[in-house]
Order: sequence, then structure tokens, then C-alpha cells
Amino acid sequence: MPSPIGPLRAFIFAPKDAEIRRVMAGFERPSETTALELERVTLHLVGGINTAVRSSSNAEIIAALQPVPARYRGFAFEGAAVGLTALDALSPGHRAADLFENAENFHFPMYPGVGMALARIPKFRWQKLFPKHPLYRWLAVDGYGFYKAFFHTQKYVRQQRFDTRYPRWMGDRAQVLRIADQGIGRALWFVGGGSPAGLLRLIGQFDPSRHRDLWSGVGIAVTFAGGVDQHDLDELRTAAGEHAKLLGLGAAMVTKIRLETESVDTYTEAVVRTFCGGRTLDEVETVLEKSQVDLAVDGTAATYQLWRDRITELIANGS
Repeated sequence: MPSPIGPLRAFIFAPKDAEIRRVMAGFERPSETTALELERVTLHLVGGINTAVRSSSNAEIIAALQPVPARYRGFAFEGAAVGLTALDALSPGHRAADLFENAENFHFPMYPGVGMALARIPKFRWQKLFPKHPLYRWLAVDGYGFYKAFFHTQKYVRQQRFDTRYPRWMGDRAQVLRIADQGIGRALWFVGGGSPAGLLRLIGQFDPSRHRDLWSGVGIAVTFAGGVDQHDLDELRTAAGEHAKLLGLGAAMVTKIRLETESVDTYTEAVVRTFCGGRTLDEVETVLEKSQVDLAVDGTAATYQLWRDRITELIANGS
């Protein structure tokens, strides 16, 4: 049964639907259909936060999220990771880490959820809460960047600022900043209202040195959150120009989520085909397997970047 202090936790930690709608009202809205889909995605994530902070056990969370439509269930589990990380920050508990074990098919979207929670947690607490997987753990920094750009759009999108204060134990700060930019790129898809033209304008305001990582985040967001049709996908690939292969990187990463969570749909297939050189999801899965052959298991952000680069080149070179 839900925790008796669940309502208090929800009041403290869970954003209200109205708050999310207020934030998204400040985003571009060229297509009402696309805007509503992006809002729907976001509210499923918020629903996952609410479920998690009200719960008394992880088994309760898993049971509560199973009825969520397959397309949105990954977002709900991402939200659950946000909520549990926030709870763990205030206790000696490790419910977020346990959820990775108990709902392992949904672990990939949960890593950014941890990072979204870290955006509101003092950095001296991060090491306890940071995920343990030596490679995928860095997706938490992606989630951190996403949160900053989504909820503090003026500073991180309009003014193109970025947070440079990361804990020393994270290692090479330049690599960490690149991962955060991938999260900012994901947020740009929402801020630009899912419009290729709006997205291109937003990215163009950033220093060119950041474009590569921003485009990879766009690839993730377009593939996972969607909201557009084939014409928009083709337009986006053309608009990306030399960075089109980074859209393929993002689509490949989401392929892992969709296959593991058994949530593949015709939209996912269309995006992967468009961004990954006509490949099927099974072919992209093979690319992902190749990308980790002989990859160092050292837990560094540099190795995470090497993994991303390998995927990008394998996609671009037709391997």
C-alpha cells in the first residue's frame, strides 16, 4: 500500500501537472498536435515521479506503472528514478539503485532520471546517488543537462550558459560538459516545439563547438518522444547537414530502450530507418553490440564518449 507520508512527499518532490504546463507554455508551439504529444510524454514522466514518492516499496512502483501504455512506460520509469533519487538523498536508503535491479528492462531510461533529480540536490551528495554502471551511469549527466535546459530555459537555452562546477571525482570536466550538452539537445526538441525550423534556429545560437553533442541529444528526443511525421524527419535530417550522423547516434541509443522495453512501434522503425541509413532495429542492435567490443570498463566519461563515437562512426560508415 502507498506510504502514509506519500502525500507529503508528493507535495515536496513531485511537480504538479499545472506547473509543467506553465513551463511548456513558454516553449514554441508551431504544431498543436506535436505540442500535445510532447506534453503527454512529459506528464507521464511526472506521473512516474508522483508514483515513486507516494510508494512504500519498489514492487508497488513496478505494479503501478505496468498499465502505462508501452510507448510511455519508459518515461514513467524515468520519472520513478527521479522520485526515488530525491528520497534517497534525504535518507541512507538506496531505493533508486534497487529499482535498476528490480526493473532491469527499464534501466536505460532511468539513468537520465537520476540526473534530473541531481539537478536539485547539493553536489556533495552526488557520489552516493550516482549510478554504478561503468558506462551507462553517464546518462545521468545527460539528465542533469536536460533538467537545466527544460526548467531554466532562459539561462541554458536563450543565453547558452552551462554549468562548469562538477565534482572532481567525475574526472575530465570537458567530457562531462559534452554529456550535459547532449541533455540540453534533448530539451531543445521540447523548447522548439518539435519544429525542425525552430530547432535549427535554437542550435544556431550556440557556439559551433557544442553543436555535435546538441544534435545527438536531438536524435534521442526525436526518436523517443516523437510527435512528428515522416516529412518532418526528412526535413530534420537535411537540416542537420554534417551533423546528421549524430541523429543516427541518438536513434541508435533509443533503439536499445525500445527493444529492451518491448515498446517498438511503427514510428520508432521510421525514425531509425531515416536517421540510421535505412537500417532495421535489429541491424542497429548489432551496431550497438559491435560498439562495445573491447571497450574499456573503467567508468570514465572519456570511455562513454568513445562508445558514442564508435556508434556514430559505425552508423555513418554502413557497418
